[in-house]
Amino acid sequence: MKPVPGVKPPELRSPVRGQDRLTFLYAEHCVVNRADNAVTITDSRGTVHVPAAALSVLMLGPGSNITYAAICLLAESRSTCVWVGERGVRYYCHGASLAQSTRLLEAQARLVSSERTRIKVARRMYAMRFPDERADGLTMQQLLGKEGTRVRRAYERESQRTGVAWSGRSYKTTDFDDADEVNKALSAANTSLYGVVHAIIVALGALRDWDSCTRVTNVASCMT
Repeated sequence: MKPVPGVKPPELRSPVRGQDRLTFLYAEHCVVNRADNAVTITDSRGTVHVPAAALSVLMLGPGSNITYAAICLLAESRSTCVWVGERGVRYYCHGASLAQSTRLLEAQARLVSSERTRIKVARRMYAMRFPDERADGLTMQQLLGKEGTRVRRAYERESQRTGVAWSGRSYKTTDFDDADEVNKALSAANTSLYGVVHAIIVALGALRDWDSCTRVTNVASCMT
């Protein structure tokens, strides 16, 4: 059987350094293809050529289509592709991460699979964040409880400092508008923070698990 010719990989002697790349490029309602070593983005206004090796992340929003050839080029250039919602607000999935091995993922799996090592990492993570407090011998529930107490005190302290009225953290995950303005602001900031943390975790080749018993472990694994 005669082999089917594939797309010829781009000739890259060495990847472009991260600091010399575009941080990200967002595109929607377009078709993404390949022309030589460039990614082409075509919409009703025309076509733009973007050197793939100079691109860190291509964010594809609603109404976008990408070809097999374009994905191959991004992979060869050590760039990645992220499928997101309108204006990048929602994250759905991603292509290749920045990591070139599964070393961190394997270490993470070993740590989280054992209750003994899981709590050991959680205590270490707590000690890194709060070096003046002892975490030896504390359970996961006690660690989360201490963290929750610190957060409540921080809210109360900032309320007194700024004069902004504070009646406690109150929100519904299914109804963003069913809260006062301060709680809305905290929810929005918290969601943004989790998004940043999630991006770092997947970029390093690890996994995120929002289960309360492994949340700390995942972040700590990425920092070791």
